[in-house]
Amino acid sequence: MALETCIAFLLADSYDAEDFLYFKKNTTRRKARMKLKTKQSDNLKREEEREVFNTVLQSLTISEFKSHFQLTPTQTEELVRLLAPCKRTAIREDGWTVWHAVLASLWALSTQESYHSVATRFHITESLVCDQLDEFCVLITSNLANEIHWPQGEDAETSVLGFFSTVGLPDTLCVVGTCFIPIGKPTDVPDPEAYRDAQGLYSIKPMAFCDHKGRFAHVTAEHPSNWHNSRALLATEIGKALLEDPVALLHGKHIIGDSTFPLSEHVLTPFPDYGTVGQKKVCYNQKVQSCLAVVQGSIRTLRSHFPRLRCLQTHSICQTSAAVKACCILYNMFLDTYVPVDCMEDDITQEPFHELPYGHSGSLGGISKRQDIAALLGRATKKRKLMYNN
Repeated sequence: MALETCIAFLLADSYDAEDFLYFKKNTTRRKARMKLKTKQSDNLKREEEREVFNTVLQSLTISEFKSHFQLTPTQTEELVRLLAPCKRTAIREDGWTVWHAVLASLWALSTQESYHSVATRFHITESLVCDQLDEFCVLITSNLANEIHWPQGEDAETSVLGFFSTVGLPDTLCVVGTCFIPIGKPTDVPDPEAYRDAQGLYSIKPMAFCDHKGRFAHVTAEHPSNWHNSRALLATEIGKALLEDPVALLHGKHIIGDSTFPLSEHVLTPFPDYGTVGQKKVCYNQKVQSCLAVVQGSIRTLRSHFPRLRCLQTHSICQTSAAVKACCILYNMFLDTYVPVDCMEDDITQEPFHELPYGHSGSLGGISKRQDIAALLGRATKKRKLMYNN
């Protein structure tokens, strides 16, 4: 209760009703004037701080700007142009433009510093930083979703040719990989405990499919990290398409996955290494690992350039998924901007699918196709050796 209101109540017994109403009315007016004066003073101070910030921002070199926002000034301007027509619902302060929202959101995604620190840096409230970041991710995923698309037609042929020319594995359309993203206990799912891992922490498992350039072709980010990859695959749109109509999805080509995925003619995995793998199988496995390095590299680079994904501090699967997909869209849009990261990241180790109680060694079609490709690679290797010796 405000001090002046308390005084009014204490004096109420000494005055009649008319006097009390008069006193209360004047008190309300004084409070309104003081509040307006304080607000004007705060706004003026904040505008002055923003002017200083804008001046510093304009003094940054392209490389400095890029290190802070992960995009060049030109790319940021293009992003602002694309988002400017979009309807925004988050509360905004006076003078707060699309430019401010985009820069604050890019900065928040590009650092692990606290939301309070980000708010102080941009001279806004912490709640506004969080609201703007959530809205930014939703606007990106809603209006630029076509930046992530499954390779079809010419794009599919380019990806197949790209994998063959760089890795030497024929008929490979995409490669699949996973990681984990920590979250708070989710409040927007029926069973929050399903997202608790063996360490008692909550996390989700993004699953990404990439083409030969490492461009994201499909991304899901809403399943528990403790799900086995074979289960998570079946829950994705790609997994469902593989069951319903694999020909329409792949047109005779295949996806490369690691040993946690079930082997089939549509998803090829490495040969199990029991210590007796022949040279042909070793050659095949090496090329599979080279393919897997493409998606693993994209995921590592994504998490390196957008470290906020490690500490989103959200309790919403929907918001977390939107943030992951928004970062993937930005990655695709400005792929040439991001420097690949070579360092390995810790990830959750899972058992190979064929070692699971319900697992198997693969479908007959998958076993046969894998053997045929290994034999083909073996003949090609032998032919190169003969040419070299001659």
